[in-house]
Amino acid sequence: MSENEIVSAQPAVIGNVSRSEDSGYQRTQHPDAQWLPHSLGLFIHWGISSVKGTGDLSWSMMMSPPGTRSAALTRYGPPAVQAVLSPNDYWKQAEGFKPDRYDPRKCLAAAKEAGFEYAVLTTKHHDGYTLWPSEVSDFGVQKFLPGVDLIREYIEACRECGLKVGLYYSPPDWLLEKDRVVFGETTDRDGNVVAVGVDHEPIDASALPSFDEPEFKSLWNAQVRGHLYELLTNYGQIDVLWFDGSSKDAVTLEELRKLQPGILFNPRGLGHGDYETAECVFPTERPSGWWEYCHIWNDGAWGYLNHETYKPLGWMIGEWAKARAWGGAFLANVGLDAHGELPATAYQRFAALAAWQKEFGSTLAKDLVAGPWPVQCNAPAVLDGSKWYLHLGFDWDEAEVVVKGVQAPKTVRLWNADRSMELAWRMEGGDLKIPMRKSLRGVVSDVVEIDFA
Repeated sequence: MSENEIVSAQPAVIGNVSRSEDSGYQRTQHPDAQWLPHSLGLFIHWGISSVKGTGDLSWSMMMSPPGTRSAALTRYGPPAVQAVLSPNDYWKQAEGFKPDRYDPRKCLAAAKEAGFEYAVLTTKHHDGYTLWPSEVSDFGVQKFLPGVDLIREYIEACRECGLKVGLYYSPPDWLLEKDRVVFGETTDRDGNVVAVGVDHEPIDASALPSFDEPEFKSLWNAQVRGHLYELLTNYGQIDVLWFDGSSKDAVTLEELRKLQPGILFNPRGLGHGDYETAECVFPTERPSGWWEYCHIWNDGAWGYLNHETYKPLGWMIGEWAKARAWGGAFLANVGLDAHGELPATAYQRFAALAAWQKEFGSTLAKDLVAGPWPVQCNAPAVLDGSKWYLHLGFDWDEAEVVVKGVQAPKTVRLWNADRSMELAWRMEGGDLKIPMRKSLRGVVSDVVEIDFA
């Protein structure tokens, strides 16, 4: 995945589907799987792309058309500029992937202190590299790091830190599929657009073997099924399986749920699951059921970039508040480097979030009720009885807060890192209007507390 124009096209490339309600599937009622709504999660993308740190996991193999880099630079700024590697050069990074400073407890303990409740780590991305020693494939730690199981260390650290355990798994495997995959396009000498292969050489896409050839399909299904059985039987209780790409007919969720009765599935693997996912773009309509909003906190790519920065704390809280105001979970992503470490900036963000939580975390607490935004108010709102908490996020820039169809409040207060003060307000035809001077705003998050007692 990559935070640029290609994001919207990527789900189709790997077969993602995400409409649980269309399938008639009913989410699990298992008592161990009822925790997701309103939760804050940490997404951790990690893999061999971190060795060079110049492009994202898997997607940096794809030959992008001219103008992609300048478009990313214009829209997202310098962190989004990435290099492209041919698939063969990309896979060579496995030889240099030596996570000698991997300490998931350090990362997850800081996340727990900052208020995160669950984590999701990549086990295998589309590039095919497994972070656990699989017995059904040979491209992963089992070949390059004998005796190492990075997934087991992560799971044990989650449990020690009190976080729910989530595993990301991508069924597509571009190494296994390399003779059947088009790795982007280029222009030949005559100006014709042609497909490219594993060395980004021109190929005839129409001559590629089919994915549906019986022998290959059987091999592919056996690998996916074997991987999932390993992940769901070797490590004790798993709380979330985060599919990214179709698993086709390799396995059913009913089979997998027999292995993990209390697990949650997103719908991207088989088209139905326990909750919906929104990626990098906030939904245009309020989801009707359980849902999760994932986004990139480390700027530019899902995986580690050697030139990356992290988005400000105000952005993080603002996006979380939007999801919380619509009853969703928020999954914020970070990326480990090739040594297995997070950059210092990530820990600075965790510490700043922990400090914010101590002062204002109660305004996004899990037991609060999602508010009527944007129908009745012009800022994300969560309700605690007679009190409304409106979150003026990083990008909120209006002249006044408006709440429609309400009675006159008892009090209206502004909270942020700099001040706690009462605000002037007025009623106009049943609407509450609260002028908001720019000089009162902070750059992290501003909370307007309205008490209608």
